[in-house]
Formats: sequence, C-alpha cells, structure tokens
Amino acid sequence: MLLILFTWILLLLFFIPSGIAFKSIFKIEIDGVFIPVFLGLFIQCFLLTCCCFFFKIGFTVFLINFMNQIGLCLWKTKEIKDCIYKTLTDLKSLSVISKFILLTILIFSLFKCAQFPFIIDNESYYLQTIKWVNEYGFVKGLGNLHIFLAQNSPFHVLQAGFNFNFLTDRINDLNGFILVLSSGFFITEFEKKYLQSFEIHWIGLVVVFNILFFQFVNAPSPDLLVVLLSQVIFYIYLEKKNTFSNFKILTIFFLFLFLIKITIAPIGLLLLFILAKDRKRILFFVIFSSVIVFVLLLKNAIITGYPLFPFNFFGLDVDWRVPESLLNFIVNATKNAGYFKSHFIENPSLFVKLSSWLNLGGINRVFNYGLLLLFITALFTKEFRFTIKHKILYFVLLIHFVLLLLSSPQFRFFLPEFVFLFVLLTHSLFNYFKINIKIIRFLLLISILLPLILIEFVDYKNFTQNKLHQMQEHYKWSQILIPEKNSKFPDVKFEKIKDGNLEYNSPKENFFFYGTGSGDLPCVNKVQIDYFKKHYFILPQQRTSDLKDGFYSKNLLINE
Repeated sequence: MLLILFTWILLLLFFIPSGIAFKSIFKIEIDGVFIPVFLGLFIQCFLLTCCCFFFKIGFTVFLINFMNQIGLCLWKTKEIKDCIYKTLTDLKSLSVISKFILLTILIFSLFKCAQFPFIIDNESYYLQTIKWVNEYGFVKGLGNLHIFLAQNSPFHVLQAGFNFNFLTDRINDLNGFILVLSSGFFITEFEKKYLQSFEIHWIGLVVVFNILFFQFVNAPSPDLLVVLLSQVIFYIYLEKKNTFSNFKILTIFFLFLFLIKITIAPIGLLLLFILAKDRKRILFFVIFSSVIVFVLLLKNAIITGYPLFPFNFFGLDVDWRVPESLLNFIVNATKNAGYFKSHFIENPSLFVKLSSWLNLGGINRVFNYGLLLLFITALFTKEFRFTIKHKILYFVLLIHFVLLLLSSPQFRFFLPEFVFLFVLLTHSLFNYFKINIKIIRFLLLISILLPLILIEFVDYKNFTQNKLHQMQEHYKWSQILIPEKNSKFPDVKFEKIKDGNLEYNSPKENFFFYGTGSGDLPCVNKVQIDYFKKHYFILPQQRTSDLKDGFYSKNLLINE
C-alpha cells in the first residue's frame, strides 16, 4: 500500500509536466491539474506506443522519460505551480464530507491495489502483453503465439512504461491512480456546480459506482479508463462552453479512448456535431485522428499482419500474418461471449443471440435489463426532453449500444452509457424532491464506504458462474507495506516444452484454457497449442532463433 502510494506520487512527476507542456504547445485553456494529468496520460501513452516500434520499454526508456520530465518541469515551472495551487485551493474548499469521500477512495484504492488482481483476463494476456512490451517492444506476428496477444492495447504499453519492472513484479496499479484522479475531478466539479446553481449535479454521483470500479483497479484493464474518461467527455460536452479549446480537449480525450479501445469509436459522433464548418476544428481533428489511426494500423500490421485487425481486410503478404482460421476463431469467440456464457452455438441467428443475451444470469442480467430500463426512463427527464445537447448525446449513446448489441454486447463495453444514464436519472430525482446537499454528501459517503466493508462478506457465486472470478481476496496487514504480486496465481509452476523450433513455458496446472499467468517469455498453455494443432492444423513457430524477430503459424497439412 505504501509502496503503491509512493509510485503514484512519482507518476505525478511524469503526467503533470507532460500534460502542462501539451496544454501549452496546443494552446488549451484549462485551470487546475486534473485535465492536464489526463492529457499527460494521453501523450505518455502515445509516445511510449511509438517507442515500442523501435525499443523495449524498460529501464533505459524510463530513465530518458524521467530526464525529459525534469526538463519540462524547469521549462514550465510557473504553469505547473499555478495548476497545482489551483487544484489544492479547490480541494481545500470542499466540504468536510467531500474531503472524507476522497480520502476514503484513496485509502481503499491503495488497499485494493495491494491485493491480487481480480480480473481473469490479467492471467490470460494482460500480464503477458506487458512483459513482451517490457522485454521486446512490438513483436512481429505475436498473435500467432497466443491470439489474445494480438490486441496489444496501448494502455498496456502505458502500464509497461510505469510498472517499474526493473525493480519489482508487484506494480501494475495505474488503474488505481486513474480512479483516484477521476474521483478528485468528479467531486470538485460537483461542489463547484452546486455553488453556482444550488442544484445537485450528476458528475459527483459517478463515485457511487466505485464499488464496481474497485474490481478493475488492481489489474491493467483498459475498460476502467474508458468508463471514467467517457464521463469526463460527457461532462465537458454538456457543461462547458463550445470553445475551440474545449473542442481540443474533447478530441484528444476521445482519440485517447479510441487508441486503447476501438469499441468506443461511435462516441466520436459527438465531435461531428460540434465540428460545424470551422476550418481550424476540422484541421485539428483530421491531423490528430490521422496520426492515431496510422499508429494503430502500423501496430496491428506488425503484431498480426492485418492493419485493420480484428477484421481480415487488406491482410499483408507477410510470413507472420495470423491464419484466417485462427483469426475467425477468436473473432467468433469474442462475438459470442456477450450472448452465451455456458455454451456455444454454431452460426446462431440474431434472434437466438438476443434471446440468449436477455436470459443471461448473474451480474450480466442486472446490467442488461438495467440499461434497457435506463434508456427508456431517460426519455422522460427534462434534460433529454428539452435540451438539444442531451438529445444528441442520447442519440450517440443509443447508436453505440445498438452496435454493441449487434456485435459483442459484453456489459463492460456499454458501462459508459450505463453509468451516465444512471447518475443523470438519479440527479433528476434528487433535484425534483429537493434533497438537501448535506444528505446527498452523506449518502455518497455511505454508498462508497458501506459496500467496501461488506464486500468482504459477499459470495461472488451469486454474481458470476466463472469459478476463477469467484475466488475472493481479503485484506491483509502485510499489504500495508508490500503489495501482492501482479498475478493471481503466483505459485503456478511452469515447464519448458519444445515443439518444432518453438521452446515455450507452459503452466503445469491447466487452470484455464488461455491461462499463462506471469510465466517467463515465451509463455502459452500447452493445452491451447495442442487444441489448435488438432482442430486447425497450425503450430506457432519462431521466425528466427531470436524472439525479437517474432512468430509465424506453421501449416501442418502443407509441411508434413
């Protein structure tokens, strides 16, 4: 816990100068430190991703980055001091309960980050993606070794840049930092809005979902940043003036989310509504969008051979291109994951998929039915009935939801609209009944504090059928000083297996099909290798004796 706190303080030294410099270069007018830190996260993510094309993200890159930030601090000393002073002033002006809310979020975030990761994707490809970035950067045909590694989200690159892998294997807690940062923004803006209008604003109510967000903080999942930063985007779009400066912020934040999770793409329609015919805005949007898209295309081409991955259009004529059979396998599995949990149906009709989606159990049913109800009831609020900006946002969110519903409706993908619609409806009820602000603050504190205490006694079997997610971690006194390791299965033993020219590490215990944990590179489950050999007649092989040169899939039918 204390070790994590120290690293978070160190992260401010990277993100604040980067964000302030970016803000200054592109003439973005904004007060305080919260937005600049988000800008700093973006520029660090982008630059580290670019570095991955040429270098591994290890100690050397970290040291150069650190020295650059020292230079930026010297260059922008006054602006940095002004932003920090403004933020500290805002925090000091908060009510006692609001200060206690932020302190509670900080402490419990640190405790949660000190535990073993909860999200099982961490054990299949988060850890391994970060390891590859730390040790090699982007590797040609990496998707051939383990198809999940084909995703290689730039968020994992960002985490790789700040996991201090050259010192420890216990720091992968960037999400915890992001949650605390976001909560600070939500609460301070909530208090400012109340002082302006003496009405409850929805932005502060986002912290009610922290009990859900806490399940993401101790694993490097891109989903948490998508949910939190999308709320910031909605807030700026709805509440701030339609200036060129705010347009720049919205554009950068959207492109940041698009860079790490392309499923958020439909949200970009918001920008089209405020582009108007302003040549400066169009030029800014086109230039930045083109750069981000180019980086994504190049990354996908290197790792999979398909610039438009996960689509198989315009596949490159290179030896490391992932076979279409393997690509189709993972695409179909991902699509069906949102519709079916305990079984698989070959080529199901849309009616069968939607029917299954509606009948999913556990937490999926809560969010699925909940979102449908939210979309219906939101139409009756005065915001969506009378305000054009809210109508446009509702329309964009509906498009995003429908596209997900027709492709892969996993509830974590539509959390941005679920959270926003829920807090907006709640804020409407509070204002309609004229609930006192002191009661609201107290309810916010209780809604955060009580679940965090009760979660120790929750039976996860009531929420998920996944046995790996049912495994519950508990607070330990030792975690106050030293966090747990980055893997939920730190004691798993691995064995070296040679198949063709590929020598890889496989977990001796098959804890799940895609499981690799924190095994040494290259690492993949033998069960997975054997499955694709038997059913698809392909075997991953090294392109050369050097792992840096990547992998290809050997066609066993042709070569036998």
